[in-house]
Amino acid sequence: MTPVYFWRYTLKSATGLNSASVRRDHEGALIRHGEGYGCLHPWPELGDASLEEQLRALARGQFDFSPLSLGAMECARFDGEARREGRSLFAAPVPESHWLVREGDDPGFAKSDGFELAKIKGTRDLKRVGEEIDRWSGAGLRIRLDFNECLPKGGFLEFWKELGDERRRQIEVVEDPEVWNEEGWMGLREADIPIAVDRDHTSRLRLGDVLVYKPAHFGFACNRETRFYVTSYMDHAIGQAWAAAFASIASQGGLNDKLLPCGLLTHRCFETDAFFERLRCDGPRLRPPGGTGLGFDDLLEALPWKRLT
Repeated sequence: MTPVYFWRYTLKSATGLNSASVRRDHEGALIRHGEGYGCLHPWPELGDASLEEQLRALARGQFDFSPLSLGAMECARFDGEARREGRSLFAAPVPESHWLVREGDDPGFAKSDGFELAKIKGTRDLKRVGEEIDRWSGAGLRIRLDFNECLPKGGFLEFWKELGDERRRQIEVVEDPEVWNEEGWMGLREADIPIAVDRDHTSRLRLGDVLVYKPAHFGFACNRETRFYVTSYMDHAIGQAWAAAFASIASQGGLNDKLLPCGLLTHRCFETDAFFERLRCDGPRLRPPGGTGLGFDDLLEALPWKRLT
């Protein structure tokens, strides 16, 4: 069996990154399998097994332990193939992304830089969410909301009704608007709320919904009728590059007419490091980092890898 190696890292954010997490230190691990690399970056707050559990499973050869471990190994497989052949995984331009709103961001700057969409992380402070919708839509950007199921059943529907017609027209989609409940989400659809499904696609996705796909989690449950967009998993630059490469490949495939602007610019959420420093953008479009496979050839080669299997 080809051995697996790993290298631990910690990313640092200025604030908590979603309604489910207040952490500012975010641990993960890069893996090396053959000539390819992948990223394991669990979010236990969102249901992932811990990093220790993920690594122990890989050490036992349980590559299918979780969607996250499968995603990391799939990334390493594609990356390794490209590196052996001396080519980049970015065969096409990376699709455009939304602007991921952080506290203190300037809507006018985002608009002037070419962004057409802003993604606002929803919280239980619905008054503040409404103010952010006004601020960003007022600058001419369409809105994506992401509540990570932080609202109780019926909570988002009540908020939606209070928004009014003008605000509602500015909203493209709402990711995971409230805690998952079959009956509750059907009620949201009946109210013409544009739902985007970010997890458990096979059980939650319905006709007309938008699928949010994170390549970090293996399992692309999309068909030719489903609109979708690709996002990173708020992880290491390797994971971010894998999401971007997947999106660039999807933009050239048979589903390209269903692909919406993506969410691939999450490096802004973290303190910079040697990997993030290699990432550059042309407005809303991430530029491939250069090199073979996912890039970062010299940085990856220099890491102090430890054998796992």
